[in-house]
Amino acid sequence: MNELVKSKIDLFREAMLGGIASIVRASEIYVEALDEDPNNRELFVSTFSDWIPQGAWSQFEAVGRKWMHPRLLMGGMSDRKKASIIKSLPYSLQESILSGGKFELLVFNGDIINVDINDATVDQAKQLCAKDHIRTLGEQKAWIIENSKLVEKDLTPEKASYVIYGGKCIVRRDTEFNKKELRAIIARM
Repeated sequence: MNELVKSKIDLFREAMLGGIASIVRASEIYVEALDEDPNNRELFVSTFSDWIPQGAWSQFEAVGRKWMHPRLLMGGMSDRKKASIIKSLPYSLQESILSGGKFELLVFNGDIINVDINDATVDQAKQLCAKDHIRTLGEQKAWIIENSKLVEKDLTPEKASYVIYGGKCIVRRDTEFNKKELRAIIARM
């Protein structure tokens, strides 16, 4: 990489970090106003309605209260599903994940690997992350078992609503047939 590009990258990084710091500070100011009077929300929303979508205010509050890492507000993960999973975790875990922390992941054959959630699949992130903590290996094992049961249920073929046996059509549950279907059934009998 040439020096000019490196310089531009460094300037960009500095500007982005400054922008994120400003968003955090703005979020903290918003939370201070809410703590003074919850009705201040409407004043903020109406004052900035031409800049900020109404749905963004809950995220500013989450950043200001340190419920959500500002990088998640800024789209700090390329996968929205993983970002959604991580948003439910405590701030300290969000910070650890976004800093490249590694966590033990139980794989199907019983091996344990250390994985960075940023590099994990969505299913691996779901296995690792409960609503408010990183699952222990025991919890992961239970999660794997429960999810494999759900998969088995989805793959279990549904019983036919009727069966033809001994020249008869036996209907098992509420079923409707049109003329074409009835002709096909009679032809099979």
